[in-house]
Amino acid sequence: MSPAAPLIALGDSITAAGPWSEAFPGRSVLNAGISGNTTVDLLGRLDLLPGLGGATVVLMAGINDLLQGEAPAPVADRILRIRRELLARGAARVVVVATLPCEAARWGPRCLAPVHDLNRRLRGAVPGADFLDLTNLLADGAGLRRSMGLDGLHLGPQAYSLWFKRLEAML
Repeated sequence: MSPAAPLIALGDSITAAGPWSEAFPGRSVLNAGISGNTTVDLLGRLDLLPGLGGATVVLMAGINDLLQGEAPAPVADRILRIRRELLARGAARVVVVATLPCEAARWGPRCLAPVHDLNRRLRGAVPGADFLDLTNLLADGAGLRRSMGLDGLHLGPQAYSLWFKRLEAML
């Protein structure tokens, strides 16, 4: 049996906090999540990633942009640009994970309707087999479920477990 493709997790603090190596022990894993990163930051550091030949990249981004007041359309455009650039640089696959809505009571209204708009744009542009939407699993009408998060934005252990099970089924 051939070894599983390397896995690169690219994103912000939600990605950075994930136990990627523990969840995917049969793969070479690079957690390239950095707290506070926006899609502009991610674009600026693509050159820092190691060779992507054959890797599967898991990309979740956008919440920091939206919380800073940016409109969903340019955020979606940058996420799609990141995806295209990763594929052009040799990634075998880029799985785009829908941006999760945060808990509106704690983080304000910018994390609901704009997130849904962003995800609608991504869903329409990313092939279905490469788009992972966890919204119905981890959130409700008020945003991220309290049982899934630590502070209404960042994920807790149960949320990561559910995310990684869904992702493993796609890989």
